[in-house]
Amino acid sequence: MSLITRCPACGTMFKVVPDQLRISEGWVRCGHCAEVFDASAHMQQDQAAASAAPPTPAPAAAAAPVHDQAHAHASVDVPAPDSQAPASTFSDSQLDRNLYQLLAEEPMPQPLAGEGPVPAPSRPAPLQPASRPAQSQPFEDSLTDLEASLPDPALDDVSFVREARRKAFWRKPATRGVLTLVVLVLLAVLGLQVAYHERDRISAMEPRARPLLQALCSRFQCSVQPLRQIESIVIDSSAFNKLRADTYRLSFTVKNNAPLALAMPAIELSLTDSADQPVLRRVLMPADLGAASPNASPVLAAGGEWSGTFPINVSGGSSRVVGYRLLAFYP
Repeated sequence: MSLITRCPACGTMFKVVPDQLRISEGWVRCGHCAEVFDASAHMQQDQAAASAAPPTPAPAAAAAPVHDQAHAHASVDVPAPDSQAPASTFSDSQLDRNLYQLLAEEPMPQPLAGEGPVPAPSRPAPLQPASRPAQSQPFEDSLTDLEASLPDPALDDVSFVREARRKAFWRKPATRGVLTLVVLVLLAVLGLQVAYHERDRISAMEPRARPLLQALCSRFQCSVQPLRQIESIVIDSSAFNKLRADTYRLSFTVKNNAPLALAMPAIELSLTDSADQPVLRRVLMPADLGAASPNASPVLAAGGEWSGTFPINVSGGSSRVVGYRLLAFYP
């Protein structure tokens, strides 16, 4: 079933189809003036009968026929009007007879020498209207233009049409499935990155995950080591005593304040003079503090302590040694 709508800009009527209106959400473009408007707001009743044929203008008075000279001078007997007849009964036939009488009394122009009389046309030419009203033109041609223009790319400029199409695209099952797969892959990659960079902390927090982390490191060429957290390591107590001329004894206690097991730090010993300037520096590596092998690091248990005593030999300059400093760090 077709509907009829009118363009609010130029007044042209068009035939539209309900299916096309549903696709374009009611928006159409005029095929005559290219105006985009809401067809549902300008619906018209069926005017097929009104647009079948243009109204014919009232016929003008018939043109006076051209007569030749002989006929121009012919007398016409016009009966005298009846004085007793009322003025309202003046008919069209009497008007025509008076018109012929007036034409007979006026002299007709004489033909030029050498020219014959102008033949009278057999039938007066019908008068043509100067312009035809826009409403009298049938709108079938315009309907063809409108139907060809639906759906029109110009409707893409309407903001709510673009928004509806975007929402419809993201609601498709295929689109949602692809997005879900992409999210899962990204989450898996993120989990691998976190496990790689925080492998030591994860191993300290969950020792049962250590075998899985070691299997992961075997593929990425990494290793799982004890967690390093230097802010939780403190030197609880220390002592530095002279045993002989060039021999001293260093004693200290390292404490772990974290709730997790931490790697044993290295200890830097600095011997200072009276001006607090370093005279001798020595670093005690974790292997020197009780590691099982050179490649392994001892571990401080959560909240645990470690104490040790080391002999220190100072060759030359022992007389300048007045004090010392201890610093814990991870190499």
